[in-house]
Amino acid sequence: MLTREELETPRTAADMLQWVYSANERFRATKELRAAAREGKQFAKELVHEALPMALFAERYFRGSSEVTITHALGNQAYDGLVVDNRNPPGPVKYIEVTVSDWSYVEALRAELLNRDGHAPAYGRVSAKGRRGNRTELVAEGGALRHEDICEQHIAGVIAAVKKKSANTYPDGTALVVRVDDAVPFRDQADAAELDRVARAVLVPLVQGREFRVLGLEDALGLHFAYEI
Repeated sequence: MLTREELETPRTAADMLQWVYSANERFRATKELRAAAREGKQFAKELVHEALPMALFAERYFRGSSEVTITHALGNQAYDGLVVDNRNPPGPVKYIEVTVSDWSYVEALRAELLNRDGHAPAYGRVSAKGRRGNRTELVAEGGALRHEDICEQHIAGVIAAVKKKSANTYPDGTALVVRVDDAVPFRDQADAAELDRVARAVLVPLVQGREFRVLGLEDALGLHFAYEI
């Protein structure tokens, strides 16, 4: 379906995002492939959790330049993407490290529930008993959440993601890219403005004076904040 060799093929900032979208479409072909994607199989997790945020950042931050090449690096090295910037002059970013703020154990359970039942609530708690593959219980708690509460939860997730990454050491010239969910939490201008305020007041100080050169907040529906460090 998707191979490591494909993921690690160098691509320019001009064509990486389109390739990610095209690769993601393969998982929509059948019910079985959609289920596999939700479980993160066949490199679907690496595609959606790493390559997509990286490609969104590359398209926006490097302005889709064909002179900037990004290589997605799988493994345990201290970065997810290697940047070769042939512009004159080149920019400060040499590496990209990606993290997600909208994925957790509960979200994994929600995906499992969606695979089992064909539907699952977008928000709220999901509880499970037993190991995966041998569940004795998997249920979602119903109930509506206020829009303000959803935004607060997602902002807390962004803060937690950046704090976790800031505890590690990365090569000099790293851009820290955080995937956020702007489908509901930050669809309004006021919500995005609040995220921007929190980023400037809380997130940037967490990574300032370090090896980071840029902090990027990205999602597919248009949210893009890039803070030069």
